[in-house]
Amino acid sequence: MREVNCHEEKIHLCGNIQSFGYLFIFEYDKCIAVSENCIAITGKEIASMLGMTVEAVLGIVAPSLELRVGSVELAISDSRFPRFSDRITIHQKEYFLSLYRYDEKIYLEIESCNPLAIKTTKLYYYAKCLEDQTGDNSCWQALTELIKDVIHYDRVMVYRFLEDNSGQVIAESKSEALESLMNYRYPEFDIPAQARELYRVFHARHTVDVDEQAIPLMGRGAEDLDLTRCSLRALSPMHLQYLKNTGIKASASFSIIVDGALWGLVACQNREPMHVDLSQRHLCTFLTQYAVNRYLADFQKEQVSVQKNLSQLEHDLKSDLLIKRDLYDVLENYAVRIMEVMNGQGLIIKRDRSIMVVGETPDKKMLQKINEKITASEFFATERFRFDSFSEEDNMFPGVLRVSILPANNWFLYVFRKERLIEETWAGKPEKIMQVDEDRKIIFPSPRSSFEAWKKITKGKAEKWRSSELAFIKNIVHIIQQSIAQRGGEIDELNRKLVRSNNALDTFGYTLTHDLKNPLTTIQLTAQMLLHKKDISGELLAKSMKNILEGTQLMRDMMDKVYQMSKVNHVDFVLEPINPQSKIVNIVENCKQQYHVPHLEFTMGETLPVMGERTLIHQLFLNLVGNAIKYSSKKENPHVSVNSVRKGNKVHYYIKDNGIGIDPKEGDKIFEIFGRMANTEGFEGSGIGLSIVKQIANKLDATIHVESQLDVGTTFSVIFNDVA
Repeated sequence: MREVNCHEEKIHLCGNIQSFGYLFIFEYDKCIAVSENCIAITGKEIASMLGMTVEAVLGIVAPSLELRVGSVELAISDSRFPRFSDRITIHQKEYFLSLYRYDEKIYLEIESCNPLAIKTTKLYYYAKCLEDQTGDNSCWQALTELIKDVIHYDRVMVYRFLEDNSGQVIAESKSEALESLMNYRYPEFDIPAQARELYRVFHARHTVDVDEQAIPLMGRGAEDLDLTRCSLRALSPMHLQYLKNTGIKASASFSIIVDGALWGLVACQNREPMHVDLSQRHLCTFLTQYAVNRYLADFQKEQVSVQKNLSQLEHDLKSDLLIKRDLYDVLENYAVRIMEVMNGQGLIIKRDRSIMVVGETPDKKMLQKINEKITASEFFATERFRFDSFSEEDNMFPGVLRVSILPANNWFLYVFRKERLIEETWAGKPEKIMQVDEDRKIIFPSPRSSFEAWKKITKGKAEKWRSSELAFIKNIVHIIQQSIAQRGGEIDELNRKLVRSNNALDTFGYTLTHDLKNPLTTIQLTAQMLLHKKDISGELLAKSMKNILEGTQLMRDMMDKVYQMSKVNHVDFVLEPINPQSKIVNIVENCKQQYHVPHLEFTMGETLPVMGERTLIHQLFLNLVGNAIKYSSKKENPHVSVNSVRKGNKVHYYIKDNGIGIDPKEGDKIFEIFGRMANTEGFEGSGIGLSIVKQIANKLDATIHVESQLDVGTTFSVIFNDVA
């Protein structure tokens, strides 16, 4: 018999929809499939609808809708709003109509409106509720309460995916009659891989009634019809049975996307059938993304604080290592601080036969066994180390980290963590139950039927080492090695690499502080507008959501790219043809708000494509155009222009302003870090923007020049390689 796994089920090609809606699918402007129930709203037989154009079908179901020949294509071609939606009436009943393109086809969905209409006047209070949250997981708890208020389900949970792909409930709002599932764990196979991918691509899914009969699609074969982005798609029989086994009748879920990956789900359950209509789903999706933005803002704030403390420790250690003679004595003074940062219970520094011990550690015999097992590895870290020939009491340090300071001198640093007994509560025993289908000769997984609390105690394991902790200890070792190299005069190459690494690390911090101000300002202004404007149109709401999403994505891209540059001496960027026009337009609009120059006269000439990397190109123009606007903002008639010309195999960009200008005597230091000019007093800034521009230009093999005259203005020219 052949075993069939859950991930093999093609749930996006199910060929069925749920009964609360109707579906038409078009290819080359001809209807190729309709749901069997469409007769109810069209009054026409299936055969007569196949082959109809989009406009013809719209003329039947929504004659009052102003979408006719040509305007349909226009409605679904706007990249900002790829899905057209509107409210229509059919046979005196209210429906939502959605029109969108996917997989080279056009999909027309019609679904019932929920009589429990959402109150848009609450949007301000919803946003303020999320904004006012403080503390771990508080924004997620608030999100469950708000979504429960919107959809009126019995239970709303935030379910986070963990490193092993299992999940855990980290926030919950429920009806009083239900038992809490807070902190319950769910196994990975409850949500198979292809289901997770659908959640990542399409962020709102729901099932009105697990017992209802699915409506088949008529026309082209189901295997050709991809319903990945279809709100009406029916669930697989296996998933429906799973939901039935949990005792619920209706479900909804909203994807939590962080850094483009599926971080978790807002999982909603109801004991009775209940429809969540399009307007409710859109609001829940918006609130979920708003909570994600709040979570990321808190996370970045925490990371900046942690990095500041770590940088101070590293700076102090570096200073003492370079000044004091006895390196071993310096390390002894810093051992406790290093151990605390690493969240360890013990630390050992071993140099030849000398051993320094701090806190609780294995004895010398066990340390020898550790070294025999690790052998020649220069860096080793695990949370599951086990001494096979020792007693259970001796195995109290499963968390072992060893890093080599100088292998030739047998100089190592160890950090140890004790065993941590972990009691986990699972929603049912996490085990797959396989069933046999004798007719089809296959073995397939059966949906779990038991969800009663099942406790599991994990032994022989310490808390997992975090990536930030591993990066910290590696940097400490680099600092020690650098000091040794400087002291002895040997290992010159190592010394040069460490200096470059430290400079890059400093640039990383400066760039984060400097360039993230612009997207943070955009996010802040947008959020303030949402909080204080009570009557928000759908179009403005969508535009605001897009501003927030683009701002957070830009911040992530900047941090990722700068982090790469801080960790290595050379980064192989993927260069591609880029036209910076849209980036420049967005930068200008944001900077006009940031520097309070709504009267700025901005002129844009031709913008030719150049070979570059999208994040670095954005940062380069962000600093050059941003500076032009900032330093001309106090002029009576500020003017900034951007244009480009092709000269041979090069593209020259010119950024010109009529601002305060640059004194020729100080021109040599404008690209130096913290190199602020004497006439910049009264303007915010730290003097690092142009040093970042210079580094980016070097990375992109571009050159930069400046011409300026005091009180007249400045022109920066950047010479890129042509795309040809």
